[in-house]
Amino acid sequence: MTITLAPDTPEGVVTTAESSSVTVSWGAVVDADRYTVTFSMAQGTNQQGLCPTDSHTATLTVSAPSTTVSIAVGGDVGSTVTDELRAYTTYEVTVEAVSDVRGTSRPSGTRSVLTPQTSAREAPGDVRAEAESSTDISVRWSGLSNCRLVNGRITEYRVQYAACNTMTEDYTLGDGEDWRNGGRVTLTGLTPSTNYSISVAAVNGNGDVGLYSDPVTTMTHQYSCESADSLQSCGSTGMIVGMVIGLLLGVAVGVSGLIGGAVIVKRHRPAAVKGDMATGANPAYGMSGPHGKPAETEGEYEIPKYTQPPSGAEGIYEGVY
Repeated sequence: MTITLAPDTPEGVVTTAESSSVTVSWGAVVDADRYTVTFSMAQGTNQQGLCPTDSHTATLTVSAPSTTVSIAVGGDVGSTVTDELRAYTTYEVTVEAVSDVRGTSRPSGTRSVLTPQTSAREAPGDVRAEAESSTDISVRWSGLSNCRLVNGRITEYRVQYAACNTMTEDYTLGDGEDWRNGGRVTLTGLTPSTNYSISVAAVNGNGDVGLYSDPVTTMTHQYSCESADSLQSCGSTGMIVGMVIGLLLGVAVGVSGLIGGAVIVKRHRPAAVKGDMATGANPAYGMSGPHGKPAETEGEYEIPKYTQPPSGAEGIYEGVY
């Protein structure tokens, strides 16, 4: 009677997690024709507990004399995928030696390995963008929903926005914030009356950027001259308006600033101004008190409100027209 003994059990099993794969190595077994390497998901560890009821097993066959194998990590790994592992998941690894003559050995001792994080295979949903002012846009989005596609520990969201050049704004999750709830960020310093295309992606703890959402487009508001921080740019607009008015009136026009939201223009006219020598007032021209100048003088004349410059006057007149 001949007794056939199974091959020896593989020893020295070592597992190594790399950037996008896991490598397993072991000691050679005499008479082995091949080896079977089995990866079994540790219970409740898929995506570190995000999919607690899922299960997954991957099995690879390695021909002798090779005693090492690598398996890819990431992607949408379903329960029937046997040649790829899920990211950010703990697997228990065993190796068996197989002989065509002597059969299959007992499994090796179990080794655990946490697969690496990879970029999310799902984009944030329900992205909404709304202009709040001429320079600000508020962006909101919902979190990821498919736990098998998260592929890591989400630590922030990246908002990508573009008009002419592409820029990004990061939204970092604070302590206790759940990535599944999404987030909100306000983009500032934008150009008025400009369309912006906006997309959002999840970023994991390694800095891997996931899939971007489909872009949404919104336009910043038109520039307003009503606020104090608008004066400089509105002055530029006033220059254009003032020049047009000046051309129509046949006088040279320049811009000196803004009073009460209206452009102050300077007009040059010939002849002399007639007024009260004592007060500098000239009621005929709408000039009074400190705004006037002594008669027969040339210079700068400030007219608080005037619909038409005084005829026959020489000097520079500032006022609202």
